[in-house]
Amino acid sequence: MSAPLPPPPQGAGAPPESGGGTPPRGAGAPPESGGGTLPRGAGAPSQEESAATAMFYRMSAERLRARCLLSGLALALSALVPYEVAFGHGIFVWSVLPELAPAAQIAALAPALAGLWLLLLGARTGRRAGLFIERPTSRAVAVLAALVAVNVAVWAGRRSSAWDMLPLPDSLVTRPAPLLAVFALTAAGVVLRFHARARRGGSALLVASVAAALIFYLWPSRGEIPAQTIARAAVLVATLPDARFQLGYGMVLLFALGPLAIALLGLDHARRVPRREHPGLAIAAVWAMPALMLLFVYRAFLAGGWGVEAATVAFFALLLAAVVAVLASAIEVLALGVLVPDAELAPGAPDGAGASGARPIVAAGAAAAAVAALLGAMLVLGRPAPKGVDWTLGAPTAAWDRVFGELLPGWERARIARDAHARSAQGTGAEAQVLTKARSREMLAAARAQPGGEGFAAALAALASQVDDLELSGRAFGRLVAEANDAARRAGLAYYLDPAVNLGVSAEGTTRRFYTTPYRVKEVHAFRVGGDRFATLLVEPMTGERRVHLGFSRDQDPFALVIGSEVRAYAERIGQAGGACHAAEGGAAGAHAGALSRCDAALARLRERLGEALERAVLSGTERHELQHQVDGPHLPLPPAVAELLAGFSDEAQDRVGRELSAYLAEMTAKEAPPQLTLVHLFPFGVVARGGAEHRVATIVLETLSGKKLRLGAREVDPEAYAQAFEEQVSRGDDELREAARRGYREHFGVDLQEPVRE
Repeated sequence: MSAPLPPPPQGAGAPPESGGGTPPRGAGAPPESGGGTLPRGAGAPSQEESAATAMFYRMSAERLRARCLLSGLALALSALVPYEVAFGHGIFVWSVLPELAPAAQIAALAPALAGLWLLLLGARTGRRAGLFIERPTSRAVAVLAALVAVNVAVWAGRRSSAWDMLPLPDSLVTRPAPLLAVFALTAAGVVLRFHARARRGGSALLVASVAAALIFYLWPSRGEIPAQTIARAAVLVATLPDARFQLGYGMVLLFALGPLAIALLGLDHARRVPRREHPGLAIAAVWAMPALMLLFVYRAFLAGGWGVEAATVAFFALLLAAVVAVLASAIEVLALGVLVPDAELAPGAPDGAGASGARPIVAAGAAAAAVAALLGAMLVLGRPAPKGVDWTLGAPTAAWDRVFGELLPGWERARIARDAHARSAQGTGAEAQVLTKARSREMLAAARAQPGGEGFAAALAALASQVDDLELSGRAFGRLVAEANDAARRAGLAYYLDPAVNLGVSAEGTTRRFYTTPYRVKEVHAFRVGGDRFATLLVEPMTGERRVHLGFSRDQDPFALVIGSEVRAYAERIGQAGGACHAAEGGAAGAHAGALSRCDAALARLRERLGEALERAVLSGTERHELQHQVDGPHLPLPPAVAELLAGFSDEAQDRVGRELSAYLAEMTAKEAPPQLTLVHLFPFGVVARGGAEHRVATIVLETLSGKKLRLGAREVDPEAYAQAFEEQVSRGDDELREAARRGYREHFGVDLQEPVRE
């Protein structure tokens, strides 16, 4: 009889030293080890260790099931949280859902649908361990797939809704996946480090958490890496003059640095074995960031009481904890299923937990196929409509002028009055209703009486009948107007109705005001840029309403508009001495009279040079400007210079400046307009104005062309340096300045500016 083997040292993979006693508290994990190795012949786990592994696995599986129920309930209830908050009132998803494109609708409902799926995953019956999926590792795969699908849907929905009248709100789309990954990987990793047979996997998850944090902080976003933004915020906090502001902004900075702190604390656990199955770091990874969010809620409550904004933030704090918790459990169970596959088949496993149901490899394949199918469907549904238009214009007539310029606006004024009367709860508004219908009949009769007007009259009748519905959605209104415009185009009518929707909130709830502006189409210009078609319409307003822009472009429209009356008015103004450079900001121009006199001198030279061609030059530059907006679309990359200048501003403000920078640089390359005209147009905004997109663009353009910094600080412009740089640039030749604008475009956007080709 051979001598017994000495007891194995305590360490990773070794069975706990025991004489038949019970394992320590916390799923029977071995005591903290010093990293020893198993002796020869002890490579296979003992029966006691297998039992501990099975118990640990069962606890993780049951925790995942419970978290599926709780997290699913939280996600499902997210549909009851305001979609966005405007003027202190909540706007709910069901009131704006018809406004959205199909891809954006799916994105808006994705969190609630994922919640219902998690509830089904967590449910069980007396005979089955799950309604659809019984094996815990397969359930973990399904949870991960659901959360990935939500991110895919939101990403694609955001790209799609950017082309529409109503984009998705920031509350839905600003949920970066790396943040969730940092917390979930840390929580799962430290829990797995407690179990001997899963420690290596736990260490790998903790390292992956640090990698996710680095991706978040170092991956360029909107033109710069977030670490730069955080560094600037840290300097700002240190230099604020008031301790109260330092405390407030310090809390924001702490919130931004939270993921990095959690990831580094997790990395510290990668070589240590926790003493408890659920160490404090696992709890902090789930609850630390939501607790910080609740501190903001508490601060807002002390400042102004409980409101819809505070309630929304509080719910999203709890939702963040719920999502991180279920994600961490899913990663934990999946890691155990991969690292310790025999745990599923161990004695005492829950009924059907491992012996039946889809295997993880099958579940993973099905999940990957489902997510890929969702992504493909979202990309197809979210494709923007093609640009460009074929429109053979007929000659305008007095009869059609009356329909578009008199009868249609008259009907619309009556309709808006009736709508306001009905919404203000002042009774049935029978008189306004009768007047609206009478105006509608007169308008439709006049349209039908014209040669070839039947098709347009039918489309206009559909608009008139459905727009009377108080619950009509803005997207439906846009579709109805587009159908009327298509009918007018097919009939060769030289008229266009521009749809607009004002979405607001009143004491009675969400309000929408639909209206159209009729234009007479003078010319349709078709272009090719690269391999894509684009178009511009030269139009004249028919109602005499003045606009503040020379032209405009909407991403949802297939063409840009250039307004002839505004172009003429602007050309007349700059054709007079002092007509442009001294018109900005009223009396504020007097403080910069010296600088503005340089603008006057440059403009005088342009007037003398262009003569009667001045209006044509303004028209050409404006058309190139608006055409570039059509080419860029809503997904133009944010230039680093804009991100630096507008650090801390909203995404909307940054995007506006980036898109205007692209359009103004493109305008400077127009062949029939001298580039100096663009610099003269921008000059007053740069030296007199103190904010706005044109002010930022004017500064960036001159800094780009001159290669000099024209700001005293972060944003304050030095008037003298700005005026001197302006003089230097307007003195350059046309071709030299156009080439400089092209180089500037390449510098800011990383690609060459494509030249449009007129068809």
